[in-house]
Amino acid sequence: MMKTLLIVIHNRKDKTKFSHQYEIEEFKSILNTYGIDDITEFIVKIDEINPATYIGRGKAEEIKEIIKKKNIEMVVINKQISYTQQRNLEDIFDIPVRDKTFIILEIFRQRARTSEGKLQVELALLKYKLTRLANSSTSYDQQYGVYGTRGGSGEKKIEYERRKIKERISLITSRIEDIKKTREVQRKKKLSIPLPVISIIGYTNAGKSTLLNSLSKRNDVYADNKLFATLDPTSRRVMISEGFYAIFSDTVGFIRELPSILKLAFQATFEEIRYSDLIIHLHDITSDIEIQNESVKKILNELKIENIPILNVFNKIDLCPDIDNLKQTLAKFEPVFISAKNKIGFNELFKRISEILSIKWKPYIFKLSIDEFNFLNSLESVFITEKNFTDDGKVIVKLRSTEENYNRILKLLNNKV
Repeated sequence: MMKTLLIVIHNRKDKTKFSHQYEIEEFKSILNTYGIDDITEFIVKIDEINPATYIGRGKAEEIKEIIKKKNIEMVVINKQISYTQQRNLEDIFDIPVRDKTFIILEIFRQRARTSEGKLQVELALLKYKLTRLANSSTSYDQQYGVYGTRGGSGEKKIEYERRKIKERISLITSRIEDIKKTREVQRKKKLSIPLPVISIIGYTNAGKSTLLNSLSKRNDVYADNKLFATLDPTSRRVMISEGFYAIFSDTVGFIRELPSILKLAFQATFEEIRYSDLIIHLHDITSDIEIQNESVKKILNELKIENIPILNVFNKIDLCPDIDNLKQTLAKFEPVFISAKNKIGFNELFKRISEILSIKWKPYIFKLSIDEFNFLNSLESVFITEKNFTDDGKVIVKLRSTEENYNRILKLLNNKV
């Protein structure tokens, strides 16, 4: 096991309310997920970022002594640093130095399962590498050895590396665009099905996949008690009340200061949230609720997610001995309390979901002839919740629909007549 020094940097000018201890515990969890358990933490306070080493030469020399004393084999920094800063620190420490972005990208690479997820992660890794090359040292100035060009000299190694990365980025971007078009077709098909769409969002490891497994009763969505256990969105149809179904989708887990490269790479995944009728914000009740809530809200604001109702659901109540006091403290969230693992609180969850959806998805009743019923039943845009045949040869049909879809159904029936 590689002995690792975790450097948590705190800028004194940063007025954030996040504590040093929270920073340490969260990043230790990230490192545990990456596969590192032998961790020594060290807090560095700075007034400004040093362009050469980020933390300053004096502090770097101090850390060098700790590295020697504790036989540290790798240093990880909880910020994104430039290639120059990384190289200079490695020259001082004489061991590898990695930053937060690199570690999270590697975790994502390990955990991506679908072709789209793998492409998105590779795209982020290539863009990350390209930024490193832009600041790389003159060791790349040597000729790569490609001769026969007009100038007579070969292409510099750094130019060759940049060109190859840009070509690969272009190829992957094209493939992702193709997937995006396919997703658009699938989205239109999903929207043509008269079911509300519910997105489950939340901080990483809040239990989103576990909740989706429990709701759908299929237990086929990968779930693990680790950060970023799942990266690829999954959708399942779930009955929330008698005859009334909804499409539930989980999303990639959020985290504070999620690297911008990853936000860009997973933009298509995040876009799915915009088409929701309801957002379930799943909280881990055993974690720091205020900090994680602010982080999720910040990302939602960046994604410009507006005018979609949000239901705050607090998970893992089975692990919380002081639940009664917490319920009073969290009343401002108008919360629902559940245990996704043990399926506790689902009745209240479904009740609240139905109440929120009923504002837009209203019940409608039709009395139809058999021919009209058969026609209505054949439409993909209709989901019948109940039907009863009457003595006079008619059919009483009940369904839930948006007003727009209801008016469209009326028009289709009138044209049929």
